[in-house]
Amino acid sequence: MKKNILTIIIMAITLINTVLLAVLIFAIVPSANKTMKLVDKVNTIVDLELESPDGQQEEIAVSDIVAYNIADKLTINLKSTDTESHYAILKVSLSMNSKNEQYETLSAKVAENENAIKEIVSDEFGKYTKDEVNANKNQIKEQIITRIQEYFKSDFIINVSFGDLITQ
Repeated sequence: MKKNILTIIIMAITLINTVLLAVLIFAIVPSANKTMKLVDKVNTIVDLELESPDGQQEEIAVSDIVAYNIADKLTINLKSTDTESHYAILKVSLSMNSKNEQYETLSAKVAENENAIKEIVSDEFGKYTKDEVNANKNQIKEQIITRIQEYFKSDFIINVSFGDLITQ
């Protein structure tokens, strides 16, 4: 009789093990797969944000960068938050990639379009107050570069620098 009870207990444990294995396969594994897909999507999104929007941006050697200095100092009215007028006085310098395909044709156009470049710089600076200009200098640079690249429909201008920036 003891052998039969032991056999019944072993059979019951085997049956419970089979049921739990079925629950594991049909309930837990699909949800774990969905979780892994979600983690992969989040990982892909994070990786996309870390990369340049233009894909893999190449390093440009310093010897391939040509500077164009706008001769005049710009005096720009800043957005005011009080009753006083505030100004920014600065020099602007553009950095151009001499290895860009369009550099030869468009570099001559920079001097011709100097007034348009000045207007872009003035427009972007005019959106900020005196304190915001000092705090958001890099953001202003990026917006100016983007607008100049859109204006020339080329990315041969890679940087803009502000010399002698004074706000008052």
